[in-house]
Amino acid sequence: MTDSFYWIPEETSEDISRALTALSVEFPFSKYEGTKKLTFRRHDFLSVQNQGQEVIICFDSLASALRGCGFALAGLSVSEEHCCFQKFGIMLDSSRNAVMKLPCAKSLLRKLALCGYNWVMLYTEDTYILPDEPHFGAIRGGYTFDEIKELDDEAGKLGIELTGCIQTLGHLQTFLKTAGAADVKDTSEVLLAEEEKTYELIRKMLHFWRTACRSGRIHIGMDETHDLGRGKYMNKHGWKKGFEIFNAHLQKVCALSREEGLAPMIWSDMYFRMGSATGSYYDPKAVIPEDIRNGIPGEVRLVYWDYYHADENFYTAMIEAHEAIRKQTVMASGIWTWYRLCYDHNYSAVRVVPCIQASRENGISDFFFTMWGDDGAYCSFESIFAGLIWGADIAYGSEGNNAEKLDLLSKSIGCKSWKQALKASEMNFSSPLRDNGVGTLSILLWDDPILGIGWRFLDCDEPSIYTGLESALLKGTEGLTEYPYELSAGDFLLAKLRLRKNLVDAWMAKDKKRLHELRVQAIPDVLRKLAGLEQEFRKQWTAHFKHNGMESVQVRFGGLSARFRELAMRIQEVEENENIGFPELEIKKDHRCDPVSQKYADFALSGI
Repeated sequence: MTDSFYWIPEETSEDISRALTALSVEFPFSKYEGTKKLTFRRHDFLSVQNQGQEVIICFDSLASALRGCGFALAGLSVSEEHCCFQKFGIMLDSSRNAVMKLPCAKSLLRKLALCGYNWVMLYTEDTYILPDEPHFGAIRGGYTFDEIKELDDEAGKLGIELTGCIQTLGHLQTFLKTAGAADVKDTSEVLLAEEEKTYELIRKMLHFWRTACRSGRIHIGMDETHDLGRGKYMNKHGWKKGFEIFNAHLQKVCALSREEGLAPMIWSDMYFRMGSATGSYYDPKAVIPEDIRNGIPGEVRLVYWDYYHADENFYTAMIEAHEAIRKQTVMASGIWTWYRLCYDHNYSAVRVVPCIQASRENGISDFFFTMWGDDGAYCSFESIFAGLIWGADIAYGSEGNNAEKLDLLSKSIGCKSWKQALKASEMNFSSPLRDNGVGTLSILLWDDPILGIGWRFLDCDEPSIYTGLESALLKGTEGLTEYPYELSAGDFLLAKLRLRKNLVDAWMAKDKKRLHELRVQAIPDVLRKLAGLEQEFRKQWTAHFKHNGMESVQVRFGGLSARFRELAMRIQEVEENENIGFPELEIKKDHRCDPVSQKYADFALSGI
């Protein structure tokens, strides 16, 4: 018999009672009736005591009280926990094609509440609908005002602050491709500064979020504007220093934010990049002139994003550098989901732990995990909860290594097996020669089966690399029953990997019999597995996201299928005419022409 839980409203604070009512839509909580009573007591930390027919939850915040309810669902007792952050949240990327359906988004909010989160940012570049701006977010599945208002109402019941995370300068390439953006376009990604029509557009953005959400805060973005002022702006105004254009624009956007009653925050990287001789965000020698520092509006909070470093001392140094510019730094770490087919735990863990530790020791009050969808948002949605549940465990002071606890908590809040998610994560093999943030599985997935750019990039001709990849795929898919998308991906990638190796070996040996076997047996098998993966991809996408954006990945699947069929035809031509060669397979790796890039997948997919 599954336990159900009840609370006595007269004995429970109004905010907890309201949150439990919201949770009861999906979880076994109800007023007055149930098998176990929930009793809440204010304390200095979170503890959960299971005492027969009563669960006593001592809490120090609404977020910790609801996390205690998650433990109650799992039948777990907790002696002492305390979150080191006042605001602890996630940033959900809704701009890389995947715009979450409202029912799924509401369920996500409930699960986050049961993990102890109290802040959610929606990263929406142009995936929300602005009045009188028909090109803004056109055919992108953007959120309507009513949809955001509905999500904010749900979040408010759960004690979660819903904050818009938008862009008011760069990262607007999708919108800027449209005819409606001609008057506000500086470059392909950056808005035109010092243009009144630009500020009319931004005024609409800010008004949308101020009226749709309770939050008095707004993340206005402004990161990675590398070519600021070098397009139409330069034609109109001539050359100016990036610092000057950036600060002047920020001051105008902040003035508009004040009019709306919003407190802005920005990604901090451009100040450090413009102060670096190498243009690096993480340059310890970056110098930001005093007049530029003084020109930053006083209400702006800097968001330090770092998903890459494994050294606590580095985080501390960067936090100190941020605090020297502006106090109350916000920290953004990363649950690695981008350029991945599933959550990458090993890659995340070695970066998240030192980041949280440095943030804790340096008094950071606001902390969130990003979950980017770069390259098409094809990461398994179900797998991300393994990272979110584990990340919350770290933030609340645990070690994050109690697999039984995390697995019970995961299943009790309606997620899949935490243990199996970590097993699937083992497929995220990182080549010892290649570690630049681009997931190995993504490189293998989209690699052209004839050109083999990714094969060479990963040095798969090296026996140890090939063996490591094969072993990781076998280990990650073994016994994987709850994650069909990841299982299909592993099966396809393993078949594709073996096909490539056998293809190269057979061609180099000029073994036409083996080539024939690949054509009539291995390639049809790979195509069947690819079709199965595409089907599982569609299932997991349509279960969680609006249909818009799915086409970008489906087109890639179609391209892969065409290239495998082309490979079969090429082999048949070689079989029939010994004078026809396979020059693509004979190209030797040349490290002078090595496509090492954060945008590797785009490079490998050119032409698909």
